[in-house]
Amino acid sequence: MTSAAPPQHPAASQQPQQPNSPYPQQPPAPAQPQSAVSPPPNKRDLKSWWKGFKLPSKHQEANDNRPQGQGIFGVPLRQSITYANVAISLIDENEKSYIYGYVPIVVAKCGVYLKEKATEVEGIFRLSGSEKRIKELKTVFDSPDRYGKGLVWDGYTVHDAANVLRRYLNDLPEPVVPLDLYEKFREPLRGATRQPAGDGDGPQFVDNFDMDQAIARYQHLITELPPLNRQLLLYILDLLAVFAAKSDQNRMNSQNLAAIFQPGMLSHPNHAMAPEEYRLNQ
Repeated sequence: MTSAAPPQHPAASQQPQQPNSPYPQQPPAPAQPQSAVSPPPNKRDLKSWWKGFKLPSKHQEANDNRPQGQGIFGVPLRQSITYANVAISLIDENEKSYIYGYVPIVVAKCGVYLKEKATEVEGIFRLSGSEKRIKELKTVFDSPDRYGKGLVWDGYTVHDAANVLRRYLNDLPEPVVPLDLYEKFREPLRGATRQPAGDGDGPQFVDNFDMDQAIARYQHLITELPPLNRQLLLYILDLLAVFAAKSDQNRMNSQNLAAIFQPGMLSHPNHAMAPEEYRLNQ
């Protein structure tokens, strides 16, 4: 997400979304058609997608007619997004912004706060916050009818926010990459890494690894994701790219971030206790 001028968002009194909108008024059907939302921009690699994201200037809801009494932690994404969402914007080739899709309020609120306050904080995402404050934040984001939309971060720390974000992702009934695409997302890196001699280093790519080919394969795989999962995945990747770019200050390089976020992003219950499978997922 860039720091460009914020887009002009639709007014709060906008008309209900049309059936082909990426944001349905009711919880989506189990299988969402791929045409429900535009595919990722046709760029050469994932990095060019990430830098097209913009920080939302206002937290938005696509529909005020939300069901009451339903939380977000442990609730399927396609259900909770119907009553606890924020719009995300992209910039097209003409520098015009447009609504690309929606992510959970908890993800957007934590993401914006962490980008503003935590990019140079050593150990961010790794260190624990206050369990008492984390429970308070979970209650705020879990509670109708605003689901944390008006949250002010006074009295909370960046570690509290980072832990809430991680817990939301880890508590999803299914990882961001659905189980039916689990093996497909692992395939481009299968056999592509080796364990280094040093204990302090993470896995390294083998000498003949074709990075461009792997990126192209992941570009295609991302288009196969359900729209809501795709939007959330790209939002999280953008967030992590910002922190990885400042790893000299925060000590959280891409390998560290992958190890921390992998359980909520790409995992399978059958591989929970298999170290080799766990490393491949990172």
